[in-house]
Amino acid sequence: MEPTRRGQIVNFKKSVKNELHARSYVILSFEEKGEDSMVEMQAGGTGLPFPIIKTALARDLIVDEGQTLELEYYLKYGNNDLF
Repeated sequence: MEPTRRGQIVNFKKSVKNELHARSYVILSFEEKGEDSMVEMQAGGTGLPFPIIKTALARDLIVDEGQTLELEYYLKYGNNDLF
């Protein structure tokens, strides 16, 4: 499933041997433009105080529905020993 809104956790569809493409990203903004919809995203777990914001085509990404659901639950209900 392609991303459609802010807050979803995504990965690149075609995983290249590059470690950066194996990371998960959080969608910061989503701009609907039909097939050319764009997203701004930020990598999670980088250890950097200010991770880089990247722009990509939504069609090149796939939503990690499990992680997205866990993030939404955590944000809605707080720290309730989800993990």
